[in-house]
Amino acid sequence: MDQNITVLICDDNIAVHESIDAYLQAEGMKSVSAYDGEEALKLLQENHYDLVVLDIMMPGIFGIDVCREIRKTSDIPIIMLSARSEEMDRIIGLEIGADDYLAKPFSPREVVVRIKKMLKRVQPKKENIHYLKAGNLSIDLDGYEILVNNQEIELTPKEVELLAFLVKNSGKVINREELLYKVWGYDYAGDTRTVDTLIKRIRQKVAKASPNFSIKSVYGVGYKFEVGV
Repeated sequence: MDQNITVLICDDNIAVHESIDAYLQAEGMKSVSAYDGEEALKLLQENHYDLVVLDIMMPGIFGIDVCREIRKTSDIPIIMLSARSEEMDRIIGLEIGADDYLAKPFSPREVVVRIKKMLKRVQPKKENIHYLKAGNLSIDLDGYEILVNNQEIELTPKEVELLAFLVKNSGKVINREELLYKVWGYDYAGDTRTVDTLIKRIRQKVAKASPNFSIKSVYGVGYKFEVGV
């Protein structure tokens, strides 16, 4: 892992910062701490970070609102933390742009594993660049860039991965469970509503930009990517 990786941890619990930071340091990474939403947004405006770990429940500005503000200007990977009883908050977090979430209590080691996996996916590679084309849609899998009619569309890393998987399987109906496993991984603890949430976001950002393709819902099964004639 790149030794220059810096993770912004936003949580009002000092123990959370200390535990995650210890594991990050063991992996050659470092962290910066914010203890409320306002401080988190200030730090993000002033400095570059490679990923944000963001608690939903924080003093001042809630994590949901922090996430919404971040997504107005940045596609930085975001992992949200939430209590098990706040399922609706987690769904809202995904809807507004979070890439992943973990329920409390969690293992700091698991947080760092998730961080490493996400950073590995989003870090550009200089060799073996791969592209997908579907009508007027282009996907750069190494640069995580989406173009529609040569105009860039801003997507989060997880949205890019989900769209790319659908495009690779164009014309085939993919059920939600397979999408969840193939895009998030077999160790992901979320449910199929996560897939529905990201499909909705992709449609809002990408599919409506062109009538040349669509992501169709197949009732009771899953989704299918189709290119128009």
